[in-house]
Amino acid sequence: MRFAFLADMQLGAYASFSGLTDDDVARYSDELGMTVRPVPATTGHEWDAARYDEAVRAVNALRPDFVMIGGDMVDDPNSEDQYDEFMRITSRVDAAIPVHWVPGNHDVAADTVVPTPESLTRYRAAFGSDYYSFTVGPLQIIALNTVVIDHPEQVPGEWEAQLAFLQDELEGAARAGCRVVLAGHHPLFKHHPDEEDDYWNLPRERRRVVVELARRHRVPMALAGHWHRNSEAAAGDLQMITTGAVGYPLGADPSGFRVVDFADGALTHRYVPLGV
Repeated sequence: MRFAFLADMQLGAYASFSGLTDDDVARYSDELGMTVRPVPATTGHEWDAARYDEAVRAVNALRPDFVMIGGDMVDDPNSEDQYDEFMRITSRVDAAIPVHWVPGNHDVAADTVVPTPESLTRYRAAFGSDYYSFTVGPLQIIALNTVVIDHPEQVPGEWEAQLAFLQDELEGAARAGCRVVLAGHHPLFKHHPDEEDDYWNLPRERRRVVVELARRHRVPMALAGHWHRNSEAAAGDLQMITTGAVGYPLGADPSGFRVVDFADGALTHRYVPLGV
């Protein structure tokens, strides 16, 4: 069994990061650890769209059993042009390959950070449930809305409902003998499960609850994007795999996506770079 995980297409991000001064570049590096490259100011989303289009062609050639879109489809959640282009390119995924969605902060929060009842309703109307699970053979994928886990303050009850769902799904998977992969936009953690909170990981208060549930139920892998770079970390037997961006990189890794294989009871993964 094989599936592809594509995150941070973020159509329009290249233009958003263009035209920066040297001081801007230094500030992004010092304050957020983001590697941005000084380029002349530009507009539109052609740069990002070209990389997503290349990724879709690569996915079709690989013939995975399914594709997961790991969030941050567009840069501006209020841009119909960016969404239209994103969906136009997505429609080129071979019809025989199912596509599943995971919401990113640029998809489910109008301000790109904090979700609201209105932004959740809008996302659900366009893409369906923001957290759910499905099985393919002996593998169960549990998709999470990490944007709510990150910032639940304006959507009371949503974190609690999602946590109850996660617990029920993990218990059901254990009874069925399924191997589980968690998929979300934000990494649970970047380097260590007890690391300090920052923009790129989930708050420890709720992170610890999810990690403990995953470890108790022997979940072998969690997948995420958001950081726009590749990273591997662990909490016991739980692998936290953060994948680089299909779109604009913010680290040393090139644009790309991740392929996960499941064979003989083992999960393996590799990064597929674009443009090389």
